[in-house]
Amino acid sequence: MVMNDQTRRSLYAAIFYGICSGSMNFLNKLVLSSWHFPSPNFLMLAQMIVLSVGIDTLKALGKCKAVDYTWAHGRSCMVLSFFFAINTVIALFALNGMNIPMYNAMRRCVPIANLLLGVLFLRIRPTRGITLSVLTITAGTLVAAFGDLNFDSTAYTFGAISVISNAAYLTTLQKTGMEKNLGAISIAYINSINCMPVMTLVLFITGDIPKIIAYPHWSSSSFVFAFLAVIFSGCIFTYSMFLCTTVNSALTTSCVSVLKSAFTTWIGMYTFGGVQPTLFFLLGQVINFTGGCMYTLVKYRNSRAKKILSSDHQAVP
Repeated sequence: MVMNDQTRRSLYAAIFYGICSGSMNFLNKLVLSSWHFPSPNFLMLAQMIVLSVGIDTLKALGKCKAVDYTWAHGRSCMVLSFFFAINTVIALFALNGMNIPMYNAMRRCVPIANLLLGVLFLRIRPTRGITLSVLTITAGTLVAAFGDLNFDSTAYTFGAISVISNAAYLTTLQKTGMEKNLGAISIAYINSINCMPVMTLVLFITGDIPKIIAYPHWSSSSFVFAFLAVIFSGCIFTYSMFLCTTVNSALTTSCVSVLKSAFTTWIGMYTFGGVQPTLFFLLGQVINFTGGCMYTLVKYRNSRAKKILSSDHQAVP
Protein backbone atom coordinates (compact mmCIF):
# COMPACT_ATOMS: atom_id res chain seq x y z
CA MET A 1 0.00 0.00 0.00
CA VAL A 2 1.64 3.21 -1.27
CA MET A 3 0.62 6.49 0.35
CA ASN A 4 1.32 9.98 -0.90
CA ASP A 5 2.60 12.68 1.45
CA GLN A 6 -0.86 14.13 2.16
CA THR A 7 -2.37 10.72 2.96
CA ARG A 8 0.58 9.88 5.21
CA ARG A 9 0.29 13.23 7.02
CA SER A 10 -3.44 12.71 7.51
CA LEU A 11 -2.86 9.21 8.90
CA TYR A 12 -0.14 10.34 11.31
CA ALA A 13 -2.32 13.22 12.54
CA ALA A 14 -5.21 10.82 13.17
CA ILE A 15 -3.02 8.31 15.05
CA PHE A 16 -1.43 11.09 17.11
CA TYR A 17 -4.86 12.40 18.09
CA GLY A 18 -6.14 8.92 18.94
CA ILE A 19 -3.25 8.25 21.32
CA CYS A 20 -3.52 11.66 23.01
CA SER A 21 -7.30 11.40 23.34
CA GLY A 22 -7.17 7.95 24.94
CA SER A 23 -4.54 9.05 27.43
CA MET A 24 -6.51 12.14 28.45
CA ASN A 25 -9.62 10.11 29.31
CA PHE A 26 -7.73 8.19 31.97
CA LEU A 27 -5.71 11.12 33.29
CA ASN A 28 -8.83 13.29 33.70
CA LYS A 29 -10.67 10.41 35.36
CA LEU A 30 -7.70 9.86 37.70
CA VAL A 31 -7.56 13.48 38.90
CA LEU A 32 -11.30 14.23 38.99
CA SER A 33 -12.63 10.94 40.36
CA SER A 34 -9.80 9.07 42.05
CA TRP A 35 -8.25 12.18 43.61
CA HIS A 36 -11.62 14.00 43.82
CA PHE A 37 -10.22 17.28 42.52
CA PRO A 38 -13.10 19.78 42.87
CA SER A 39 -12.71 21.93 39.75
CA PRO A 40 -12.56 20.67 36.15
CA ASN A 41 -12.78 24.34 35.16
CA PHE A 42 -9.42 25.03 36.81
CA LEU A 43 -7.85 22.14 34.89
CA MET A 44 -8.94 23.71 31.63
CA LEU A 45 -7.73 27.19 32.62
CA ALA A 46 -4.33 25.82 33.65
CA GLN A 47 -4.03 23.98 30.33
CA MET A 48 -4.84 27.17 28.40
CA ILE A 49 -2.22 29.16 30.33
CA VAL A 50 0.50 26.53 29.91
CA LEU A 51 -0.32 26.08 26.21
CA SER A 52 -0.15 29.80 25.39
CA VAL A 53 3.01 30.37 27.45
CA GLY A 54 4.58 27.26 25.91
CA ILE A 55 3.88 28.42 22.35
CA ASP A 56 5.16 31.93 23.18
CA THR A 57 8.37 30.39 24.53
CA LEU A 58 8.86 28.17 21.47
CA LYS A 59 8.22 31.17 19.21
CA ALA A 60 10.86 33.21 21.07
CA LEU A 61 13.34 30.34 20.67
CA GLY A 62 12.53 30.03 16.98
CA LYS A 63 11.26 26.47 17.41
CA CYS A 64 7.74 26.99 16.04
CA LYS A 65 5.83 29.36 13.79
CA ALA A 66 2.58 30.83 15.03
CA VAL A 67 0.88 34.13 14.34
CA ASP A 68 0.96 36.85 16.98
CA TYR A 69 -2.22 37.37 18.95
CA THR A 70 -4.14 40.39 17.69
CA TRP A 71 -7.71 41.54 18.19
CA ALA A 72 -8.45 40.63 14.57
CA HIS A 73 -7.11 37.09 15.04
CA GLY A 74 -8.89 36.73 18.37
CA ARG A 75 -12.19 37.87 16.88
CA SER A 76 -11.84 35.48 13.93
CA CYS A 77 -11.67 32.53 16.36
CA MET A 78 -14.25 33.80 18.86
CA VAL A 79 -17.03 31.40 17.86
CA LEU A 80 -14.57 28.51 17.95
CA SER A 81 -13.41 29.51 21.44
CA PHE A 82 -17.01 29.74 22.66
CA PHE A 83 -17.81 26.18 21.60
CA PHE A 84 -14.41 24.95 22.81
CA ALA A 85 -14.97 26.30 26.33
CA ILE A 86 -18.48 24.87 26.55
CA ASN A 87 -17.40 21.50 25.18
CA THR A 88 -14.41 21.09 27.48
CA VAL A 89 -16.19 22.07 30.69
CA ILE A 90 -19.27 19.94 30.00
CA ALA A 91 -17.14 16.99 28.89
CA LEU A 92 -15.17 17.09 32.14
CA PHE A 93 -18.37 17.22 34.21
CA ALA A 94 -19.81 14.31 32.22
CA LEU A 95 -16.65 12.24 32.67
CA ASN A 96 -16.66 12.95 36.40
CA GLY A 97 -20.15 11.45 36.75
CA MET A 98 -19.95 8.61 34.22
CA ASN A 99 -17.78 5.52 34.01
CA ILE A 100 -15.18 5.59 31.23
CA PRO A 101 -16.81 2.88 29.05
CA MET A 102 -20.21 4.61 28.97
CA TYR A 103 -18.60 8.05 28.58
CA ASN A 104 -16.87 6.68 25.49
CA ALA A 105 -20.16 5.20 24.25
CA MET A 106 -21.97 8.54 24.58
CA ARG A 107 -19.19 10.39 22.77
CA ARG A 108 -19.59 8.03 19.84
CA CYS A 109 -22.74 9.93 18.90
CA VAL A 110 -20.50 12.83 17.84
CA PRO A 111 -19.89 11.50 14.28
CA ILE A 112 -23.59 11.57 13.37
CA ALA A 113 -23.83 15.12 14.72
CA ASN A 114 -20.73 16.13 12.74
CA LEU A 115 -22.18 14.51 9.64
CA LEU A 116 -25.33 16.62 9.91
CA LEU A 117 -23.50 19.85 10.76
CA GLY A 118 -21.09 19.29 7.88
CA VAL A 119 -24.01 19.10 5.47
CA LEU A 120 -25.78 22.14 6.97
CA PHE A 121 -22.88 24.54 7.49
CA LEU A 122 -19.95 23.31 5.38
CA ARG A 123 -22.02 22.07 2.43
CA ILE A 124 -20.13 18.77 2.51
CA ARG A 125 -22.24 15.95 1.09
CA PRO A 126 -21.04 12.58 2.47
CA THR A 127 -20.85 9.47 0.31
CA ARG A 128 -23.17 6.54 0.90
CA GLY A 129 -20.32 4.55 2.49
CA ILE A 130 -19.49 7.37 4.92
CA THR A 131 -23.14 7.74 5.91
CA LEU A 132 -23.57 4.00 6.44
CA SER A 133 -20.46 3.74 8.61
CA VAL A 134 -21.53 6.70 10.78
CA LEU A 135 -25.03 5.25 11.21
CA THR A 136 -23.43 1.95 12.26
CA ILE A 137 -21.38 3.78 14.91
CA THR A 138 -24.50 5.50 16.24
CA ALA A 139 -26.47 2.24 16.32
CA GLY A 140 -23.71 0.68 18.43
CA THR A 141 -23.93 3.58 20.86
CA LEU A 142 -27.66 3.08 21.36
CA VAL A 143 -27.22 -0.66 21.90
CA ALA A 144 -24.41 -0.08 24.42
CA ALA A 145 -26.57 2.37 26.40
CA PHE A 146 -28.87 -0.52 27.34
CA GLY A 147 -25.88 -2.19 28.96
CA ASP A 148 -25.22 0.49 31.56
CA LEU A 149 -26.71 -0.77 34.81
CA ASN A 150 -25.62 2.34 36.73
CA PHE A 151 -27.60 4.94 34.79
CA ASP A 152 -27.02 8.49 36.05
CA SER A 153 -29.51 10.88 34.42
CA THR A 154 -27.49 14.00 35.30
CA ALA A 155 -24.27 12.58 33.87
CA TYR A 156 -26.09 11.41 30.75
CA THR A 157 -27.58 14.88 30.30
CA PHE A 158 -24.10 16.38 30.45
CA GLY A 159 -22.97 13.64 28.06
CA ALA A 160 -25.70 14.51 25.53
CA ILE A 161 -24.91 18.23 25.71
CA SER A 162 -21.23 17.35 25.38
CA VAL A 163 -21.97 15.49 22.14
CA ILE A 164 -23.75 18.52 20.65
CA SER A 165 -21.12 21.03 21.80
CA ASN A 166 -18.27 18.78 20.62
CA ALA A 167 -19.79 18.42 17.16
CA ALA A 168 -20.35 22.19 16.93
CA TYR A 169 -16.81 22.85 18.13
CA LEU A 170 -15.16 20.45 15.66
CA THR A 171 -17.24 21.73 12.76
CA THR A 172 -16.36 25.34 13.66
CA LEU A 173 -12.70 24.35 13.94
CA GLN A 174 -12.76 22.81 10.46
CA LYS A 175 -14.53 25.90 9.08
CA THR A 176 -11.98 28.21 10.75
CA GLY A 177 -9.07 26.22 9.32
CA MET A 178 -10.60 26.32 5.84
CA GLU A 179 -11.50 30.03 5.82
CA LYS A 180 -8.79 31.73 7.90
CA ASN A 181 -5.78 29.86 6.48
CA LEU A 182 -4.26 29.41 9.95
CA GLY A 183 -2.22 26.40 11.00
CA ALA A 184 -3.08 24.12 13.92
CA ILE A 185 -0.52 25.74 16.24
CA SER A 186 -1.75 29.26 15.49
CA ILE A 187 -5.40 28.32 16.02
CA ALA A 188 -4.54 26.53 19.28
CA TYR A 189 -2.58 29.59 20.45
CA ILE A 190 -5.34 32.10 19.64
CA ASN A 191 -8.01 29.85 21.11
CA SER A 192 -6.14 29.38 24.39
CA ILE A 193 -5.82 33.14 24.91
CA ASN A 194 -9.48 33.69 24.01
CA CYS A 195 -10.57 31.07 26.55
CA MET A 196 -8.54 32.30 29.53
CA PRO A 197 -10.76 35.24 30.61
CA VAL A 198 -13.89 33.16 30.07
CA MET A 199 -12.62 30.31 32.24
CA THR A 200 -11.42 32.72 34.92
CA LEU A 201 -14.92 34.19 35.06
CA VAL A 202 -16.42 30.70 35.28
CA LEU A 203 -14.20 29.94 38.29
CA PHE A 204 -15.62 32.95 40.14
CA ILE A 205 -19.22 32.25 39.14
CA THR A 206 -19.10 28.60 40.22
CA GLY A 207 -17.30 29.40 43.48
CA ASP A 208 -14.49 26.96 42.69
CA ILE A 209 -11.63 29.13 43.95
CA PRO A 210 -12.19 28.50 47.71
CA LYS A 211 -12.53 24.76 46.97
CA ILE A 212 -9.25 24.78 45.03
CA ILE A 213 -7.42 26.60 47.83
CA ALA A 214 -8.84 24.26 50.49
CA TYR A 215 -8.13 21.09 48.49
CA PRO A 216 -6.29 18.78 50.93
CA HIS A 217 -3.96 16.94 48.52
CA TRP A 218 -1.79 19.80 47.29
CA SER A 219 0.95 18.55 49.60
CA SER A 220 0.85 15.07 48.06
CA SER A 221 3.64 14.52 45.54
CA SER A 222 1.58 11.80 43.85
CA PHE A 223 -1.32 14.18 43.26
CA VAL A 224 0.95 16.99 42.08
CA PHE A 225 2.53 14.61 39.57
CA ALA A 226 -0.91 13.50 38.33
CA PHE A 227 -2.08 17.13 38.17
CA LEU A 228 0.94 18.24 36.12
CA ALA A 229 0.54 15.21 33.86
CA VAL A 230 -3.05 16.26 33.13
CA ILE A 231 -2.04 19.86 32.41
CA PHE A 232 0.84 19.11 30.03
CA SER A 233 -0.95 16.19 28.39
CA GLY A 234 -3.99 18.42 27.92
CA CYS A 235 -1.88 20.90 25.97
CA ILE A 236 -0.61 18.16 23.67
CA PHE A 237 -4.12 16.75 23.31
CA THR A 238 -5.54 20.15 22.31
CA TYR A 239 -2.88 20.56 19.63
CA SER A 240 -3.43 17.01 18.36
CA MET A 241 -7.17 17.63 18.01
CA PHE A 242 -6.61 20.90 16.14
CA LEU A 243 -4.07 19.19 13.89
CA CYS A 244 -6.29 16.21 13.08
CA THR A 245 -9.32 18.40 12.34
CA THR A 246 -7.48 20.89 10.13
CA VAL A 247 -5.52 18.21 8.25
CA ASN A 248 -8.46 15.81 7.93
CA SER A 249 -11.99 16.90 8.93
CA ALA A 250 -14.31 17.23 11.91
CA LEU A 251 -15.99 13.96 10.95
CA THR A 252 -12.67 12.09 10.74
CA THR A 253 -11.59 13.43 14.14
CA SER A 254 -14.81 12.22 15.76
CA CYS A 255 -14.53 8.82 14.06
CA VAL A 256 -10.94 8.42 15.27
CA SER A 257 -12.39 8.84 18.75
CA VAL A 258 -14.62 5.83 18.10
CA LEU A 259 -11.69 3.56 17.29
CA LYS A 260 -9.76 4.95 20.26
CA SER A 261 -12.72 4.35 22.53
CA ALA A 262 -12.82 0.67 21.67
CA PHE A 263 -9.42 0.27 23.29
CA THR A 264 -9.91 2.60 26.26
CA THR A 265 -13.28 1.00 26.99
CA TRP A 266 -11.76 -2.40 27.72
CA ILE A 267 -8.94 -0.85 29.72
CA GLY A 268 -11.42 1.30 31.66
CA MET A 269 -13.52 -1.72 32.60
CA TYR A 270 -10.55 -3.28 34.38
CA THR A 271 -9.07 -0.12 35.93
CA PHE A 272 -11.70 2.40 37.05
CA GLY A 273 -14.57 -0.06 36.61
CA GLY A 274 -18.12 1.19 37.06
CA VAL A 275 -19.81 -0.92 34.41
CA GLN A 276 -20.90 -4.53 34.12
CA PRO A 277 -20.03 -6.17 30.76
CA THR A 278 -23.61 -7.06 29.82
CA LEU A 279 -24.58 -8.58 26.48
CA PHE A 280 -26.01 -5.28 25.19
CA PHE A 281 -22.91 -3.38 26.25
CA LEU A 282 -20.49 -5.82 24.61
CA LEU A 283 -22.59 -6.00 21.44
CA GLY A 284 -22.65 -2.21 21.28
CA GLN A 285 -18.85 -2.07 21.51
CA VAL A 286 -18.51 -4.54 18.63
CA ILE A 287 -20.95 -2.55 16.45
CA ASN A 288 -19.13 0.70 17.30
CA PHE A 289 -15.76 -0.74 16.39
CA THR A 290 -17.14 -2.21 13.16
CA GLY A 291 -18.52 1.19 12.15
CA GLY A 292 -15.17 2.83 12.89
CA CYS A 293 -13.33 0.28 10.73
CA MET A 294 -15.87 0.80 7.94
CA TYR A 295 -15.27 4.55 8.05
CA THR A 296 -11.49 4.08 7.89
CA LEU A 297 -11.80 1.77 4.89
CA VAL A 298 -14.20 4.09 3.04
CA LYS A 299 -11.98 7.13 3.66
CA TYR A 300 -8.94 5.27 2.33
CA ARG A 301 -10.80 4.14 -0.79
CA ASN A 302 -12.06 7.67 -1.39
CA SER A 303 -8.52 9.00 -1.00
CA ARG A 304 -7.23 6.42 -3.50
CA ALA A 305 -10.00 7.27 -5.96
CA LYS A 306 -9.19 10.99 -5.79
CA LYS A 307 -5.50 10.27 -6.33
CA ILE A 308 -6.22 8.12 -9.41
CA LEU A 309 -8.62 10.73 -10.80
CA SER A 310 -6.04 13.47 -10.28
CA SER A 311 -3.37 11.38 -12.05
CA ASP A 312 -5.71 10.77 -14.99
CA HIS A 313 -6.40 14.50 -15.34
CA GLN A 314 -2.69 15.30 -15.28
CA ALA A 315 -2.04 12.65 -17.93
CA VAL A 316 -4.49 14.26 -20.38
CA PRO A 317 -2.50 16.42 -22.85
